[in-house]
Amino acid sequence: MSRQKLIAVCLVCLSVAAADLAAQTDDIPEPSDYAWGFPIRVSRDSTFYTIELPLEVNQSVADPGLRDAGVYNADGEAVPRLFLPLNDSVERVEYSESLPILPLLTATEESADEIRMIFERSGDQTRIELNASEATQLSDNGNPSSYIVDTRALKESISGLELDWAPASDSFIGSVSIEGSNDLKGWSAIGSAAVADMRQDNASIVQRRIGIRDSGHDFLRIQWAGMPDDWRLTEVKGAYTVGMTTIVRRTAEFEPDSVDPEDGGMIFDLGGAPYVDRIRINVMDPNTVITARIYLWQERQERWAQAASGSFHNIGRGNQTVRNDWTTISRTRASRFKVVQTAGRPAASLQLEVSWRPDSLLFLAQGKAPYTLVAGSASDTINDFPQQRIFGDRSIARLATGTRTAAPAQLGPRYSLGGEASLRPVETTNWRKLLLWLGLGLGVGFGGFMASRVIRDLKSA
Repeated sequence: MSRQKLIAVCLVCLSVAAADLAAQTDDIPEPSDYAWGFPIRVSRDSTFYTIELPLEVNQSVADPGLRDAGVYNADGEAVPRLFLPLNDSVERVEYSESLPILPLLTATEESADEIRMIFERSGDQTRIELNASEATQLSDNGNPSSYIVDTRALKESISGLELDWAPASDSFIGSVSIEGSNDLKGWSAIGSAAVADMRQDNASIVQRRIGIRDSGHDFLRIQWAGMPDDWRLTEVKGAYTVGMTTIVRRTAEFEPDSVDPEDGGMIFDLGGAPYVDRIRINVMDPNTVITARIYLWQERQERWAQAASGSFHNIGRGNQTVRNDWTTISRTRASRFKVVQTAGRPAASLQLEVSWRPDSLLFLAQGKAPYTLVAGSASDTINDFPQQRIFGDRSIARLATGTRTAAPAQLGPRYSLGGEASLRPVETTNWRKLLLWLGLGLGVGFGGFMASRVIRDLKSA
């Protein structure tokens, strides 16, 4: 065989092997190759559809990034799709502003006649005034029964109050109720919460926030129960948020799944990996305070990484209970958390509450409805996620946003396609890829052989 013929044969072999591999790698799997299916329900015709994904979808895939999930039309053809964090760029910022407060005093018989309050209302204007010098004199002899808060100078809607008080003689857990009014005559309840100030040695539990609703009132009235006699407010701040109000957040509670034998930490398995940015440790045992470190499992590094640490409590007095607030962590996909208790009541009963920003699905209505979301395929992982490579194109997000044609859709209940077997990887020999590498090796070897022949011919010439 001449050199030219040999070269041609090698090139043909390489082309066939490369084309065969490309065809194999770019093949889109059938719906039955996936573990689960979710019917997609649409209410009107549209070019694009968008869906908020429940946690069950995150729990149905093999890849945390949802790359082994796709959308098929009625003819079984895959359509362009994209997974995005829902409202990822939308945030709300909270501010607080100090508000004027006025104590209403419970007077003794000797000083009752010394109080002078002026209340005037003319049209939309209201004036309220208390004689300051007389109030100061009376504070030594009487106790405040409530406080009036003037919110008229604040243009934003208030979502809560932050209370600050002078040091009291005793630690306490009390209850605070908030009422609203526009004329200081008719009052309506708009919020209540437990407040606390407990300090011992180096430990302290202070809770000052009361959430309120329907805050469009000119005046608020603060009343309380269960406080020490010398409890006095020094400042009241109105909390409000500025920004978009379209953030969607989901929460779920999880019981411990297992215990890490190395450090005794309680492991909580979410079953899927949503974008988590807030967690809360619920201490289930009453009158219990613990300190703990919280870890999350990093899948790629195969290790636990500390996400937060702090004090967590469940303290009750009478009918009032004070629990710790949410802990903010760096936003990340995480499917497992571990809580390692470092101090406090041994082996406390704990529950993990998780808050996340859900994923969303955007897809092009290509072909006939109905459409189906499929999820979960170990083969996709082995074949470098063909759905993501071919249909994970952010251009459809720009098109949908630019034309404003994305319509909302809903997912129906999950049903089995290939079942759990589709999530178990099967070790097979990829003969097509092996042939390609063999062809490439022969080509490189043949090129080297030809180069050596040319060099030898040049030397002999």
